Amino acid sequence: MRGDLIRSILLHTLAIIACILIVFPIAWLVISSFKTMYQIFQIPPPLIFEPTLDNYRRLFFGGQLMNAFFNSLIISAITVIVSLVLAIPASYSLSRLNNAVGRNIGFWILSVRMAPSFAVIVPYFIIMYHLKLIDTIWAVAVTYLVFAIPFSTWLLKITFEELPRELEESALVDGATKAAALMRIILPNAVPMIASVSILTFVLAWNEFLMAFILTSRDARTVPVLITALSGTHKLDWPIMAAITTISMIPAFIFITFVQRYLVKGLTMGSLKS
Repeated sequence: MRGDLIRSILLHTLAIIACILIVFPIAWLVISSFKTMYQIFQIPPPLIFEPTLDNYRRLFFGGQLMNAFFNSLIISAITVIVSLVLAIPASYSLSRLNNAVGRNIGFWILSVRMAPSFAVIVPYFIIMYHLKLIDTIWAVAVTYLVFAIPFSTWLLKITFEELPRELEESALVDGATKAAALMRIILPNAVPMIASVSILTFVLAWNEFLMAFILTSRDARTVPVLITALSGTHKLDWPIMAAITTISMIPAFIFITFVQRYLVKGLTMGSLKS
């Protein structure tokens, strides 16, 4: 009993420390967004201060924030929707190819995701330049899809492989086609993983910086690029950067809130087998 009590106290202590390490930077960022430059650099930091909305006023009335948010939302939505539309049939087909061809194709798809962004940014810039797509949301969305589709395909492939084949076979025996079995039987059982893939893809697209920084200049730049642009040349405007970073977290939090009940279940699918 004494050992169980010590173990329980230790686990709870570690959990509290982990929560503090996760929550503290976010709380510090949000609080800093309501400070002035002088208050941010005060040592020690003031625990009680007069908050200001000037940072948010500068963002919303500056004319740049809403355009960057609109671009990020559109690009992230295109990335999530198109990657799922293409990855679901691709991953389902690969999960049913139990041979060397299927395994090789699956590994090739995964290897595309392993390529670092800086290794392919120059070819993509040249392609988009000749297609006259520089500084458009389509240039950024297409490059994001190159990485998002392999990522989604690989995760969904593992999920489809773990689903009981008897569900699909019973539907085929009843006269359903492969497409009907996929839509009516397989996909409803894979909803948790599909939701998890949607969250991860959205977060990756929302936070990606390098591709958007190279392929955009002003009209199509995203929130991460705008944060860099607002940093200044000779000094960092920490209050306004804290404000825009705080606002940039809101869409991701809202999206995750609606589908969070699927996240843990989806990420653990396949970890246990009957």
